Amino acid sequence: MGMASCKYLKLEGIILILSSIIVKNVFSANVEISPTASVELTYSDNINLDSTNENSGFVSTWSAGVITESIGNNGELLFGYDVYQTFNLQDSSENKLFNELSLFANRKIYKDSVELETNATITNIARSIQDNANPDIISGNTIETRSIDAEISYQNNPRGYFDIYGSIYGSATSNEDGIGDYYAIESNIVFQNGLSEKDYFWLTDYSYEKNISANTKESYYNYEIDQEVGIQTVYGVSPLIHAYYEGYTTGNQDKVVESGSWGPGVRYYLHRRSYVELGYEFSINDRDFWRWAVSLNPNPRTFLAFDYTRKFYGDSYDFTLININKRMTNTISYREELEGFERQFFVVGENIEEFQLVKELSMNSSFITRRTTFSFDLRAQERLILSDSDNVGSDNVGDSKLYGSKLAILHNISNLTSLSASFQFDIDKFDSEPTESLINYYRIFDVSLENQISNSIFWDVSLRHANSSIYKENRANFTVSVEY
Repeated sequence: MGMASCKYLKLEGIILILSSIIVKNVFSANVEISPTASVELTYSDNINLDSTNENSGFVSTWSAGVITESIGNNGELLFGYDVYQTFNLQDSSENKLFNELSLFANRKIYKDSVELETNATITNIARSIQDNANPDIISGNTIETRSIDAEISYQNNPRGYFDIYGSIYGSATSNEDGIGDYYAIESNIVFQNGLSEKDYFWLTDYSYEKNISANTKESYYNYEIDQEVGIQTVYGVSPLIHAYYEGYTTGNQDKVVESGSWGPGVRYYLHRRSYVELGYEFSINDRDFWRWAVSLNPNPRTFLAFDYTRKFYGDSYDFTLININKRMTNTISYREELEGFERQFFVVGENIEEFQLVKELSMNSSFITRRTTFSFDLRAQERLILSDSDNVGSDNVGDSKLYGSKLAILHNISNLTSLSASFQFDIDKFDSEPTESLINYYRIFDVSLENQISNSIFWDVSLRHANSSIYKENRANFTVSVEY
């Protein structure tokens, strides 16, 4: 076994050991265990979601699982596991076994300053969103993906002169087909003034991420350093100096893309929780620019933040709006981040190990009445491969634009019976070749009626109509489930 393989096994072993310690300590608290089981019968007029050879059929799904909850004074554990066996009544060769698992555990130690946290998941996702972005265990064409991670973090008491936070994180992810298996190491350090400091303010925020391919043994990293120092408010005005630096590696390991800027700025406080900020940045390897930010928090129910700067790919924006009232909650956000080894959005032909620049706008609204809940979700996501030979935004296999919306209604007919309905509309555009593009659309309508027969027995009947550029399907489903 090579040195590289030993290193990866050692990392995975450390994650497993730390996870075991956290879980063992949390389990010393009170534990509630609830076994579950269900039987499901599904009819589909296009059981394989085929565009040309549509075959109807029945699939029976039997499942068993357990839900565990443990909450103590210094930690908690949430665990859920289900195993599903599908029986295709037309073709027994299509019978398959599926697993789903979710684990979260945390533990606070050393006067609650140090926190240990672990997560583990087993899920079934699309083999390729280019072929079908909405598969499930009934239709198949999914892969099982498994991940485990552990994190240790430290936070001092911010009421003093210094506010210090630090964390170290490790994870391991593997997929059923071996595509995109990797290990990750991340660290984050935040050092800023505490609440007792009245004359100056400062901030140093450093983050580092390293992804290591389990297949090619190649490693990819990116980092960010954001710093500022200034004078506390004088008549609502705070002068400051700001600096930013970033870097990432491309597929060519000898090439590191770096950029940065620094410059003076001024922050004007409208009141204690709201301010506007303007600064002029001298760029290290790009044109100079004006940087500005707005943060408004007029009351506990409303928050707005907007930030503009420039990074290695050009103009960069960040936006968050949250508004909460008695019955309605609205959230709008926009982010720009680097992601690598993201199997959930995999496209056949792309190099999944390369970093992608992800630009995502999302909106969520919910309205709650005494018996009915309405929700609406809207998203637009652009994913750009960061090639070491092309400019950001040029056509690369894996570049995609994903748009989606979903309207859902849940109505409680009584304390034991509920009716739900939803409509989902998605449009996905892929650059499958440098000179070609593929556009898929999905229209999915679901309606479901659920009833609780007793404290532990439930039944559910649901209908689905799907109309997409890839397939068309009508589906009916009946489920009986038990939770002890």
